[in-house]
Amino acid sequence: MFAPIPLILGGAIALAFRDPERTIHQRADAALSPADGHVLRVGREFDDYWQTEMTEIAIFLALQDVHVQRLPMTGEVVAQVRKAGGYKPAMTEAATHGNNQLATYVQTAVGPCTVTQISGLVARRIVTWSQVGDHVEQGERLGMIKFGSQVTLRLPTSAHVLVTAGERVTGGITVMAEFPANEDAPGA
Repeated sequence: MFAPIPLILGGAIALAFRDPERTIHQRADAALSPADGHVLRVGREFDDYWQTEMTEIAIFLALQDVHVQRLPMTGEVVAQVRKAGGYKPAMTEAATHGNNQLATYVQTAVGPCTVTQISGLVARRIVTWSQVGDHVEQGERLGMIKFGSQVTLRLPTSAHVLVTAGERVTGGITVMAEFPANEDAPGA
């Protein structure tokens, strides 16, 4: 009678921790999705590290989504900042600003980029495989949030966003935004 419970739990863990290989089609003029999930919202936020307003795309990762995050753009990791916080449900805006999180700041050819891994109600551990000073490639694995969570992507406001709230995205595959050609990017 209780035998299915361990099987169900084991299956849920295996589902959340899978790390499928993906063929990445790199594009210097675009940002790829950093995570699998559904777009929660698209808007503008002030980024404290870069000291500028940026376009922000928030992605909710449900239990059944792949929980490995990928770098949306090629560049150099210039900083990583952990922020202690709570464990509110990951699909809420309260989680974006109040939960435990790790922000990775990448300087790219088109300007600054921030990828923030945010814990959720169940998620308790954020892992990163990139370090300050690393040169990172678009689509490369960044880290993992264990169980349901949220990832935000911040890009220069010159980005032309191609996704909308509710849309399903795939890490390293879905093109989230494109950048105008021949533009002098701020901070580049």
